[in-house]
Amino acid sequence: MPSHLNVPTKYWELTKEVPPPPIERDINTWIIANPSDPLWDIDVIPLTYTDSRWSAFVLKVDEPTRQRLVPNPPLTVWDGEDADLVEYWYVEHVNTMLGPYLEFGVTISATYKDPKGNVYNAGYYPYMYLTGDAPVDAGRVLGFPKKMSYIRITTHGGEKGTDFFGFAMSRNGYLLHSATGQFDDKPVKPPYFYGKTDWGKFNMKVVTRPDLSSSEWQLTYIASELPEAFNIKGHRFQIKPEHTRTASSDAINWFQQATPFDNMGAEVKIQEVTGLISFVFDLVIPVPSVLWTETYERPASYRGYATPYKYGLRQQFPISQGS
Repeated sequence: MPSHLNVPTKYWELTKEVPPPPIERDINTWIIANPSDPLWDIDVIPLTYTDSRWSAFVLKVDEPTRQRLVPNPPLTVWDGEDADLVEYWYVEHVNTMLGPYLEFGVTISATYKDPKGNVYNAGYYPYMYLTGDAPVDAGRVLGFPKKMSYIRITTHGGEKGTDFFGFAMSRNGYLLHSATGQFDDKPVKPPYFYGKTDWGKFNMKVVTRPDLSSSEWQLTYIASELPEAFNIKGHRFQIKPEHTRTASSDAINWFQQATPFDNMGAEVKIQEVTGLISFVFDLVIPVPSVLWTETYERPASYRGYATPYKYGLRQQFPISQGS
């Protein structure tokens, strides 16, 4: 049957094969419902991305704020070098197994120590917003806290040094964040985990029984190195430095706020916007490992906390964090 398949360059280089369309695949490979969409496939693991552009605003955020946004137990915030640097990042994904989409997220450096004394360092995502339903579904299966939103990313100008940028994200009719400015290509200090092959990615995944009788919390971890199944060594996040652009703090106009539906703007209390780093990269996302679990049981009488027909704000009142 005719079918459109998107095969990113990185996947082709590593496997030399075209994945079969969902409807023709072994039913045992279906991990989310019935994969009937012939265009974008959420059941091909690992996920691969080619020539995406990452634009990370580097922020200073105090320790109490960061600890409030990191689940403890089992995680604690990183207390080493540049621990106060947090990422607000936008990504333009063009060539992926999930189709093209835009994405926003927040990354906080965190640490987990298992009962055997092994220490894992990684970035933790308390917030993620996307423009595509397929990547939202696929991300939630892997533990990413993804929500749908409207995102705009624009760059314009002429020669290097005169390019302007604009980023904006809204959800349910409310503007959550925007940043505009000009690339001045001045040095910007990145978060500590940049380039560190011993730093991975944490997510907190919650798996709840359909009858709500219990929920299992799982701390998932994706290592920096490519999985052994690829039979090659290397970092699964490959930056293409020749495309890197930067903007200093003075070149950025910043705005964020909380809304009746999203409390990110109030919870992430920013002390300083130190700069912007923008670069092109290739990425592989394999199945994560589970480092820690905890199950919460509920009695049969549990019916949740909501009172029927009575509604109100469930987070801090919307406030602006600056403009």
